[in-house]
Amino acid sequence: MPRKQFMAYLKILLLLFLFLSLVSFGLHRHWKNALKSYEENRNSKEEVQEPLSLLPSEEDEEEPDSDSYLRFQNEFQLLNQIEEDESWQKNLSLRRRYEKIGELYDKEMQRLVSYYSRNITGNERENFFAEQSVFLSQRSMESKKELSMEKTGVEENIDYLKKYIQLTKARCSVLLEKIFEDQDG
Repeated sequence: MPRKQFMAYLKILLLLFLFLSLVSFGLHRHWKNALKSYEENRNSKEEVQEPLSLLPSEEDEEEPDSDSYLRFQNEFQLLNQIEEDESWQKNLSLRRRYEKIGELYDKEMQRLVSYYSRNITGNERENFFAEQSVFLSQRSMESKKELSMEKTGVEENIDYLKKYIQLTKARCSVLLEKIFEDQDG
């Protein structure tokens, strides 16, 4: 009989161990997910602290003023300062930082395209949009040329983003010149 009691005792201990292991596994998984969501929320809050608030919103853009060239020029210079500022978004990886800078230049280019296209009509407008379309496809092709088999994935991405930013900056400069010529003419 003591052997039956010992086996029953052993089964109870085994079931208790199994139950506690499952509870422990469940808690570990829950805490791990909670930690991930906390870190994601913290990172997203840190990313929100961008100088995007320094750039005007699209509502400000609706009222074209006489010094819009100067306004766009100042915004473009602000983007250049942000790009050169090593402390801006220093908590992000280098690739993610370049992505953010690329997004800022893209938004600025879209604002310039939108402003300039409102001030032209007819055939000139159609030609401008065709030119913009050609630029976008060429930018994509030129940026992809920076990808190669000899580089690691991170280096490839950074070189791609640098070229993308360089071409977008050049296009913004061209658009600024067009806006300046349009205001003078």
